[in-house]
Amino acid sequence: MNGRPKQITLSLGVSKRFCIEDLEEFYSGVQLACDIYGVDLVGGDTSASRTGLTISITCIGEGEKGKVVYRSGAKETDLICVSGDLGAAYMGLQLLEREKSIFKGEKDFTPDFSGKEYILERQLKPEARKDIVEQLDKAGILPTAMMDISDGLASELIHISKESNVGCRIYEDRIPIDYQTAVMAEQFNMNLVTAALNGGEDYELLFTVPLTDHDKVSAMKGIKVIGHVTKAELGNYLVGRDGGEVELKAQGWNSLR
Repeated sequence: MNGRPKQITLSLGVSKRFCIEDLEEFYSGVQLACDIYGVDLVGGDTSASRTGLTISITCIGEGEKGKVVYRSGAKETDLICVSGDLGAAYMGLQLLEREKSIFKGEKDFTPDFSGKEYILERQLKPEARKDIVEQLDKAGILPTAMMDISDGLASELIHISKESNVGCRIYEDRIPIDYQTAVMAEQFNMNLVTAALNGGEDYELLFTVPLTDHDKVSAMKGIKVIGHVTKAELGNYLVGRDGGEVELKAQGWNSLR
């Protein structure tokens, strides 16, 4: 982590149900993303697919020597930080699935997405947080460990703890959650913290920084300090608002299951 994307290659498997106009629209979206992130599309392959559409993208980047960050560098007393907010993509998925179930068998159905645009966008159009990497570099902060939150905050914290041979404490009242996420969780009668910990697909950055960088990282927009690194034997726990501790468990997506 902590590198810069430079190029991508794109391979497609396309079935006959897609027309030229569909592919042109798809590639216009790819080009827009390339323009936003300053990345060049340099090659790939297109072949026939028996069913549906298969997309395979490889990203090629570069990292400055001495500044590439792995999962294995977190140290005791380091601060645990996240970018953005968590749980929104998962609640966006719940909303889409609810509207889909209502739609079945109905004519002239119009889904109700009013006031829920943010969580829908988080599910349908996630953003890579290249801006956070640039902010940290500008502030002179080099994270000790970093990864993106794709499988859920709890799962990724456990990955970093395992690779770094440390434990962690994160605090429930410090986990950043958007208002729309909270409203939807209430409507679905879901535990809001569980959605933030295990929902996944947030694609925010989870990273650790030395305690000496506390003031600098706390002043940065879009970054929240949510806990600290401990000794490995103390385990990985969420500290609730009442001070009680709950062990973190990896309940997000696991591609090997």
